[in-house]
Amino acid sequence: MAVVDVAVEAVDDADEFVHPIFQRAPGEDAGTDTSRLYRYQAEVAAQACLAMLTRDEIEYVVCEWHEDFAIAFKDGSVELVSVKHRQYHRTLWNIGDLCKNGGLAHLFNSWRACGSAGNVRLRLTTNGALNTSKGNAAVLAKMCGSDPEITADVDAMATTIARHFLKIRWKQPYPHIPVVAETTMADIAIPDGFVAAIKRFLAVLHIDYKSVPSARFITDHNLQQLLRPAVLALELEHVDDEATYRKLIERIEQANRGEGERGQLAEYIATPGRVLRNVQMQQRIARRTLYAHTVREQFVYRELTVPTFAPGRLPMIAPGGGNLRKKLVHGHVPDDEAAHAETLRSAWYVAWAQHRSGLPGDSSDLANLRLEVLDTAFDCRADAQSETAEGKPYGARMNRLLRQRLTPEAMSATLPFKINDKHLRGLAYQLCDDCDYYFSDRFTISDEEAS
Repeated sequence: MAVVDVAVEAVDDADEFVHPIFQRAPGEDAGTDTSRLYRYQAEVAAQACLAMLTRDEIEYVVCEWHEDFAIAFKDGSVELVSVKHRQYHRTLWNIGDLCKNGGLAHLFNSWRACGSAGNVRLRLTTNGALNTSKGNAAVLAKMCGSDPEITADVDAMATTIARHFLKIRWKQPYPHIPVVAETTMADIAIPDGFVAAIKRFLAVLHIDYKSVPSARFITDHNLQQLLRPAVLALELEHVDDEATYRKLIERIEQANRGEGERGQLAEYIATPGRVLRNVQMQQRIARRTLYAHTVREQFVYRELTVPTFAPGRLPMIAPGGGNLRKKLVHGHVPDDEAAHAETLRSAWYVAWAQHRSGLPGDSSDLANLRLEVLDTAFDCRADAQSETAEGKPYGARMNRLLRQRLTPEAMSATLPFKINDKHLRGLAYQLCDDCDYYFSDRFTISDEEAS
């Protein structure tokens, strides 16, 4: 069922809209995250979306609703998820950081806005490590959930968090956190019942900081650990998993985008029952909702399986290759990947030799394709450098990016015969052997050993 059908169904079957959390519109939250962090948020949401392919308990995922996304389960429960990326050079999360920049105050406000409903759970997902000192963030994580690992000193921790929330409230417009007089941290007057509310909040909260990779590695993780196993479990054939993943992320990012109507939602917070009678609200929810079938609709299938080597012919070894080997070694590309690169360079050599038309147009076709492949290689190198610590080798990361991005679908230039992504990478390696680019800073080729 397409997304547009979901909107129609939501309107026609409004009485069957069962999850109370989606009867309450979220408040204004413009945010200042960069596009990279928004993509990271989408890739974390993709984990829940991909899980729908193999896990029956998840009903759907709603993007940018109260928190970064919400997971609705078939048993009627809902999990609100806040995603926070922590750059590798930042210090460990401490209690104050988690409350303010880590989004715990925001999660608490969202939970209270939903009436602290019994079917609502909360999750803070971060790649950042937690401070392990006494009474700090790592201890807090172990106090969370319905069956906490640590049960001692919970009152003291809840009191500390309460003071942080009340201090944050002086600057942040969280309507479900009370306003108290500004003073020193230790002298903040905690309203009656607020510490007890914090303890109930901790009982429905999970801080996930061990299972999610950083922005540098989450794409590879999701492909290897989630999408490809799902494809195998579903017994699907000819799935272009990398193109499928790109399309899924684009679909999530589309669901994440605001529609310019957030300022009109305040009235629904006060009267949440009105959402069931409001067509616009139902349609807005539907535009942000992804089901298992929505994820399946993003699958990209290869139209034709193009053999890397022509059937019935022994593969030939392309001449040259010494420059490529030296560059891969200098870029710290693993030996097995370097050997594979040599094989793909030969695959390109054979394909071009056997299938080019022999007409004058071959030269211009190849020149155009070379330009696109080189542009992609330069982009991959720039991104690999930016994602790698200064002074560290980035060739292996660059090689993985080439694998992700060099696909026939991504190229506007065409050849007189069909090629696959392995041929394109073979051409890229040939261009590297021709010294058109490097997997590292430039160096004198003649001074380097090939192994």
